[in-house]
Amino acid sequence: MNPAPIRRNPARPNREFTFYFPTARDLFLIFSAALGMGVIRDGRAAARATPDMAIVASLPGQYKTTLLLENSEPVALRLRGMPQPSGGSAPRVIWRCDRGRLERTESSGENRFTPPPVSCVSTIEAELNVSAAKPGAAAPPAAKAILRVISPSPGRLLKNGVIDGFTLGEYLDPRAPGVSKDSYAAKHPDKFQPPRAFYLVDDASRDLPVSPHFKLGDFALDYPWFSLGKRQYIALDLGLLRKMEDLIAEFNRAGLPGDSIRIIYAFRPPAYNSSSIAKDGAESLKAPFSVHQYGKALDIILDADGDLQLDDLDGDGKVTVRDTIPMMRCVNALDRRYRSEKIPLYGGAGLYDHHDFWERPVQTPYVHVDVRGFLASDGTLIRWPAQWPDTKETIVWSKM
Repeated sequence: MNPAPIRRNPARPNREFTFYFPTARDLFLIFSAALGMGVIRDGRAAARATPDMAIVASLPGQYKTTLLLENSEPVALRLRGMPQPSGGSAPRVIWRCDRGRLERTESSGENRFTPPPVSCVSTIEAELNVSAAKPGAAAPPAAKAILRVISPSPGRLLKNGVIDGFTLGEYLDPRAPGVSKDSYAAKHPDKFQPPRAFYLVDDASRDLPVSPHFKLGDFALDYPWFSLGKRQYIALDLGLLRKMEDLIAEFNRAGLPGDSIRIIYAFRPPAYNSSSIAKDGAESLKAPFSVHQYGKALDIILDADGDLQLDDLDGDGKVTVRDTIPMMRCVNALDRRYRSEKIPLYGGAGLYDHHDFWERPVQTPYVHVDVRGFLASDGTLIRWPAQWPDTKETIVWSKM
């Protein structure tokens, strides 16, 4: 059976209010409700929804009422905050969705959702019907919970560098004859395969929160400077979201303005990456196998004053590449913890005194962070550059 379409709530009619003096039974009902007993009906407590009623998925990737899926596999759903059944009857929940497919249209609080085969935002609604207080009385308004699901398009839909009419470009083959055997791509070819999923960033998905500090649109190509709200597809590793939230917590613990984090670069499609390298030549800071292309990297600054530049974090009255040091200490602390706890979110990190995204109106030093998930051949964390850009002194990464 196909689920019923979502309908908007009709406007509530105006009602006249009159004063009355409560009877003893009325007082008992009021106090019973305050004690969590619900409404008394036929000698038992009727079901009542809790204030935190929400649709909860069985998978990671959910933040509040947004669920970011890694693939198009079915996902189990549960209505959290369901009242306890009374008198042997389970509460009645009506389920609706505008895209994809629900296993049931009516259940006692559990369901299963199969997302559409291409990337989009699906809205799922669960409506809990509450019984009337007594026979013949009007039932209270139904309680509702909504979940918005961002599903991806599978990577196999990328054909000749194009997906759904959008040109991403073709991913380089890490096993190709021309790739240096000493490169990270040649040493870890499994980490440089085309992404298994791509997300559509458009008006429906751009502003949906996917973590406490980020929206999906934040990971588009230098949003908003270059993308300007254009419809596009991106790759995004969910591990990167977790790492960034962990890193923000590290910043805050260190006394840095972690909540003022700003992204300079997130996802870069291969077509843009390769064309920029060709156009900029020696001025380009991009690498052919940049992990930005796989949705695994961010270039970031801390910008509490909102001037689009890295803040003066060392307090010397000027903004230089040395202001990246407090940030890098936090990145190193987090990656060392990941490594010791065998959490494969450690990755490369680097500091820069300028960016090469010429469309941005302001230059700034910044820090690169990624979740490539492998170490250098000697077991150390991958860090760059070897020298400070301003003085050419050697950077002793082990002491930072």
